[in-house]
Amino acid sequence: MRTVLLRIGLILVCLPVCAVLALVAMALWTARGDADIRQEQHRRYLESIKGRAAETAPNIVLVLADDLGYGDLSGYGSRAIRTPHLDALARDGAKFVNFHSASPVCTPSRFGLLTGRYPTRGFMHSVFFPSGTAVGLLVNSLGFPHGVRGIPPDEITIAEALQSGGYATAMFGKWHLGDRSPHLPTEKGFDHFFGSYYSNDMKPYAIYRDGAVAIEAPADQTTLTRTFTSEILQFIDNSSGRPFLVYYASPFPHDPVHSSPCFAGRSTAGAYGDCVEELDWSVGRIRERLAERGLAGSTLFVFTSDNGPWHEGSPGHRRGRKNNTFGGGQTVPFIASWPGVIPASREIESPAMAIDLFPTLLRVAGIAPPGDRVIDGTDLSPMLRGEEISEPGRRLFFVRGGDFVGVLGPDNLKYVDRHRSENSAYWPARHGPFVFDLNLDPNESYDVSSRFPDRRAALAAALRTMNRGNVEDPRGWRSAE
Repeated sequence: MRTVLLRIGLILVCLPVCAVLALVAMALWTARGDADIRQEQHRRYLESIKGRAAETAPNIVLVLADDLGYGDLSGYGSRAIRTPHLDALARDGAKFVNFHSASPVCTPSRFGLLTGRYPTRGFMHSVFFPSGTAVGLLVNSLGFPHGVRGIPPDEITIAEALQSGGYATAMFGKWHLGDRSPHLPTEKGFDHFFGSYYSNDMKPYAIYRDGAVAIEAPADQTTLTRTFTSEILQFIDNSSGRPFLVYYASPFPHDPVHSSPCFAGRSTAGAYGDCVEELDWSVGRIRERLAERGLAGSTLFVFTSDNGPWHEGSPGHRRGRKNNTFGGGQTVPFIASWPGVIPASREIESPAMAIDLFPTLLRVAGIAPPGDRVIDGTDLSPMLRGEEISEPGRRLFFVRGGDFVGVLGPDNLKYVDRHRSENSAYWPARHGPFVFDLNLDPNESYDVSSRFPDRRAALAAALRTMNRGNVEDPRGWRSAE
């Protein structure tokens, strides 16, 4: 009798364990099967657009500063930093005054810019650290769910779409979307890569060329802006009739700031200003080379920043800084020039976000976007040409970690959910929710919920809907069209 009871007891203990193991195995098998399906859809999409870039497709130069504030350019109000080349770029094209990065920190921001999707779609909740270090092992394990260690292979980047469409593609500067295969730039659409895998304050800081170390750690950062500029000019010189994409993700003015001896001490804004002024010089050299080669009129040139300023830099009288979803953390400069297409000296007040670059650049290249996933961005090309934007009633959402925490409506009312304080003296405190009228209060100083109760309720409901969808379908997949 005792033996029978022991056997029954063992069965009762083992059954739940076996059931759990079976569920885990089923989940892993399902996830693997889903990943295979998505990878196959990824392959089919790139195959479907192969060589499909329009004959009139422009060259594209996309310059992304690192931690540059809204107020750090003279064309955006700086009196301490001179940026004549970027000011000239704005005079030759359009300057946005209500443009937002995809995130207030760099890894998720770069994901949003390159994919046209909110960072939550790729589980880009934090910032990657070098994978071969103890700090990297700890931070990457805690900061990213589902074992994510880089941009998911099934995501489609601007570079992949343009490369398949027929563009020559090259990246220079900071990647920060994974430092090991299958997350490397040359595996996500770039024919050529010359730069670093992460931020200039992370160690070891080396410069790579197409996967091999080109400059041993620690790289001399005082030479980097000139080195990257030289590499870009060589790439432009070697272009051979095909349209090209240059993605120049400068490591500056991220802390620690550096500039070459030629620029040290030139700015009235200290070392930070020197660094920004050399980046401005770099933009001027690239534009000069395009003009010399007769390519200026056939090139769309875009300049922006990955998020707001960190320890130094000006948020342009906006509340907060890097890592805040207030304006100081995500409202950034955005300038676009394309002679003959974008009217000169335009100032655009309509809200836009870095996620809009993916559909915009594909549209100007004549390439259809993928249909198997949510593309959160919208095509800005009509707005750039001086027409009405195709989605006049759209809302822009702000992400912190894995959650949507704020939303900006088309009337420039911004709802910010309850969150921790941006004031370091009171960092444990939580405050909100708030409604800010950015038309009258761009620095988000006054909660006007009582003036707009209906709008507050609508924006709060929209935020809840986004977060509910984020739980139900975090990757934003659709049936392939």
